[in-house]
Amino acid sequence: MKFAQTLIGMVCGVALIVSAHAQSATDLQTIGRFVECKLDARQIDSFIDRIDSGAVPGFTSQRPQEKAVDLAWKTQKPIQAWGTSSNLVSIVSPRQMLLAIPAPEGEEINIAKQWVARIGGMSEGAGTISLRENAQWRGVDYRKTVGKKEIRLLVDQQESPGWILLGCRYDKLFTNSN
Repeated sequence: MKFAQTLIGMVCGVALIVSAHAQSATDLQTIGRFVECKLDARQIDSFIDRIDSGAVPGFTSQRPQEKAVDLAWKTQKPIQAWGTSSNLVSIVSPRQMLLAIPAPEGEEINIAKQWVARIGGMSEGAGTISLRENAQWRGVDYRKTVGKKEIRLLVDQQESPGWILLGCRYDKLFTNSN
């Protein structure tokens, strides 16, 4: 009888470990879908609630650092999105998540422009252009509206050198207008 109890306990333990890994793979897919503008409002709210309650295993907030990705969260395994992978995302708000893609320092803008050409239809607003021209800001902030979602590509060579941030903003999905 004692052997049977031990065996049952081991089987249950293995099942929990397998379940945790499956959940982790599901969470990585959800993060990938979040940054690729593929979630609906219910899925976003549900996932953000899980993040807020600490229920996403292996997903940890990173301490703020100078010259690093702002509002960064790290995964144990790479997130697959936009045809690339990274272990880092920036959660700008509960409605905006950007995949942090490493790039050689000084080449971020050139590489970002390659992404812009690949995605197509992206543009910068007058405010972004004015920042570059009048405030000597070194970066780009391209956007493309797709329905009630917005693809965003951001580079800030002063604040986050060596990174390109590419993801999705869902603010309009949660408003009654449009």
